Amino acid sequence: MFRTGSFIIYFLVLLVDILFIATDYASLRFLSKPLLMLLLIVYVLYVPVKIPRDYRIPLLLALFFSSIGDDLLLFSSLFLPGLGSFLLAHVMYIIFFLKIRYSNPPVPSCKYPLIFLHAAIIIFFILYLAPHLGNLAIPVIIYALTISVMVQSVLHAFHFRRQPAAWYCLIGALLFMFSDSLIAVGKFVHPLWGGDILVMLTYGIAQWGLVIGSTEYFAGKNRPLQVSPEGLIAP
Repeated sequence: MFRTGSFIIYFLVLLVDILFIATDYASLRFLSKPLLMLLLIVYVLYVPVKIPRDYRIPLLLALFFSSIGDDLLLFSSLFLPGLGSFLLAHVMYIIFFLKIRYSNPPVPSCKYPLIFLHAAIIIFFILYLAPHLGNLAIPVIIYALTISVMVQSVLHAFHFRRQPAAWYCLIGALLFMFSDSLIAVGKFVHPLWGGDILVMLTYGIAQWGLVIGSTEYFAGKNRPLQVSPEGLIAP
């Protein structure tokens, strides 16, 4: 009941924020947009799931820095500080998912074909953006590489066949990267029709996916295998 009610409120606020974008009431977004990450923070704090403290802290910090980034990006003049805040959010997510990876025996194997494919996509996108970045080239490239590592940390944190909560996290991470790619294209290359709406929609679903997938992982429904003293793997 807590989970259902929390996410109904979250998506209602997301819908209101998108309506403010669509109707050009940008000033009202100072009321709606900051609520989104605060609602997810409250959810992580009070969800009836035992999340160990050393996991909960980086997850909360990821949402906290995302919240700061959301607030800063409401001001076009604060794009670079907003980018920096989201960079810290991705670093926190990387720490969080790496902790899951190395406490999820057996350690998930590296998916080299996906690593190379993802690297090729990121390199292509950076080369596409580079001529348009000007003096923001270095921070934008650093940010792009960081979010790429975040996606890889999610991809290599779980055993997807028996931990279905992992799919929420992976879809969330991919949508986060897609949302940021839309921001980059719209800001540096050319404006996208309906871009702001699509950015907010994909971003809102992305953060929700990362949070619900993470909390469901710790809920016990997708408990990792345990290694017995005899060295056998048991459920």
